[in-house]
Amino acid sequence: MRNQPLESLVLGDVLRARAESHRRETFLKFRDGEITYGEVDAMADRLARGLIAAGVDRGDHVGVMLPNGPEIINVIFALARVGAVAVPINTAYKGELLRHVLAGSDTSTLIVDGAYADRLAPIAARLPGLGRVIVRTGGTAGAGLDGLDGLGKPAIDMSWLLAHGAEPVSAPVSFADLQAIMFTSGTTGPSKGAMVPHALALTCALDSLDFLDRWGKTVYCPLPLFHAAGLWDGMMSALLSGGAIAVVERFSASRFWDDVRHFDAQVAMSVFSMIPILLNRPPTPRDKDHPLETFYMGKSVLDEPLLKRFGVRSVETYTSTEVGIATASPYGEWRLGSCGRAHEERFEVAVVDEMDRPVGPDEPGEIVVRPKQPFVITTGYYGAPEATARSFRNMWFHTGDRAWRDADGYFYFLDRMKDAIRRRGENISAFDLECEINLHPAVLECAAIGVPSELEDEDVKITVVLRPGAPLEPAELVDYCRERLPRSMVPRYVEFVDALPRTPTDKVAKYRLRAEGDHGLTPTTWDGERQEYRT
Repeated sequence: MRNQPLESLVLGDVLRARAESHRRETFLKFRDGEITYGEVDAMADRLARGLIAAGVDRGDHVGVMLPNGPEIINVIFALARVGAVAVPINTAYKGELLRHVLAGSDTSTLIVDGAYADRLAPIAARLPGLGRVIVRTGGTAGAGLDGLDGLGKPAIDMSWLLAHGAEPVSAPVSFADLQAIMFTSGTTGPSKGAMVPHALALTCALDSLDFLDRWGKTVYCPLPLFHAAGLWDGMMSALLSGGAIAVVERFSASRFWDDVRHFDAQVAMSVFSMIPILLNRPPTPRDKDHPLETFYMGKSVLDEPLLKRFGVRSVETYTSTEVGIATASPYGEWRLGSCGRAHEERFEVAVVDEMDRPVGPDEPGEIVVRPKQPFVITTGYYGAPEATARSFRNMWFHTGDRAWRDADGYFYFLDRMKDAIRRRGENISAFDLECEINLHPAVLECAAIGVPSELEDEDVKITVVLRPGAPLEPAELVDYCRERLPRSMVPRYVEFVDALPRTPTDKVAKYRLRAEGDHGLTPTTWDGERQEYRT
């Protein structure tokens, strides 16, 4: 499928074609077994029949809140067969974050693991558009339909979907139709749902195959499949290549190399923070005793220590949910610190100043992208026309990221201009985090920023103004966050101040917070990992 025509990039059809050519070959590997292309294809049809029987129709938005495993992959394919739009949901979400994703995407059906089902009752009254819930019982926590008492929505056991025949389902789906709505971190507002055509997800998958020279190879994926990296660059790339993907529940530094050997994996899906963790572990005699060739994605600046210790390369690209892989280096033509060149067939990529004027080589500015082919970038943010207009101004998609370009067209990422925090592979909306903390009765207002981390990405710092006379300890605030937020969003650093710095238009001047002390960390900053102040 190297020269796949753009118009043929429809997820359900690609699976059908692969099942015809690779029916008995292994597609999915798990710790407890393997599944062939033919078996995945047949299960997609069975689930699709069940979804139609449950009332899911072409174009419906269906939330998918399932852990890594065969079920989430089977459901994604089944929805593609029906022509429905998948809305993958972070399995750590709860409370207002979960309600925002479900309501903001107009999700009409939710497919949820029983382990997470009890999170729905507290927000159900504020989800009038959610018509039905399909529960995977006996899942990660062995939970069933009991946790949905009082939900006020029809609840169906997921096993019921398998009782409606296995005849092939083939809805009239185009490469331009939406395959998913993928939520990205918010900048100046709540997280937004990027509308993803089939062509965007699958061209991203195709391009990662070429840039990594990974056709037909086995991929090891410890990343969550509700994110684009695991789902597109991992699972869909394996599908297009005719190779296999080994999926585990989560990243574990202690199990990583044993897993790679067990699954005979040549490529590992990664986020930036994973590689320093592995490099910081004690050396062993087996450091080069493995089949792994490439980390994707890593930092190219870590290429030398990786090669020296593990004999593995780290491939860096510039990617986002909105545009897929905008820049990458042709295989073997890497440059230290660079995320590569523009994909000449698909994109035009530039670095511009604040007035959208291109800047010269070696000058920093914002990365902007526009497509050369139809439907290979997002068609906008669902239900957010103003945010879409801001991002797509002057015929460019504005990434909110800063970079520079050398004279040969290689791009070098610098930092984020947008108000988002990157922590251990997760993009965190500072706005969403601030909204939750502002609900604490002792908090008057707060500001969240990213600060340097020992693990390559960022750690979260929250600067808080307390209400007059309201006592609150940093550890109490962190405990409050742990109860209400995903682990990745819980701040490591807390600082109490009398007032937040302001711009002339009365917005919080976060650039001043970042400039204080040591990159935002001051002697009065409390460090949750050490349970002490930095004095």
